[in-house]
Amino acid sequence: MRSVLIPVFDGVQSLDVTGPLEAFAIAGGYEIRTASLGGGMVRTTSGLRIMPDGDLREAVGPVDLLLVPGGAGARRRDPGLIRWLRVNASSARRIASVCTGAFLLAEAGLLDGKRVTTHWAQCGRLAAQYPGITVDPDPIFIKDGNVITSAGITAGIDLALALIEDDLGRDVALAAARRLVIFLRRPGSQAQFS
Repeated sequence: MRSVLIPVFDGVQSLDVTGPLEAFAIAGGYEIRTASLGGGMVRTTSGLRIMPDGDLREAVGPVDLLLVPGGAGARRRDPGLIRWLRVNASSARRIASVCTGAFLLAEAGLLDGKRVTTHWAQCGRLAAQYPGITVDPDPIFIKDGNVITSAGITAGIDLALALIEDDLGRDVALAAARRLVIFLRRPGSQAQFS
């Protein structure tokens, strides 16, 4: 089983969490946990409340994938969450962000020297605030070493399917996409605008 940890926070975009989570759950072979600072319920940008599995401060140790979602709360860059990321992200085999989760990774210094993407509407802001990273506004996801960033919201599902294919093979990723009733996956180089 590959472990996936998804930090959640007030103002998280619900689909940034649930889209990849559902893809991993459908594929099987993943142990998925959500956690917030303090372990309490969080409210998403749409008002949906999420009760995480536990306290992020207790979710230490190695994980296969640390998946950081975005949303309005990511742009606020909670200092406690940033500290947790700085201290604990290095124990993850892979680090990924969905949408504006890239701002959290950038603030924690985890994107320095990397080529990344985020939601097309936020790329200019990300590049201006963090000149030590290269922001590419076109692709729906980018892999740079063990760091993977994706464009906005539903691109998190494309990212998850790409990781499933890497981990478990094309047949498993295709079966997951069929169950989700979506295209197997858009290539990472596909432009964000349809």
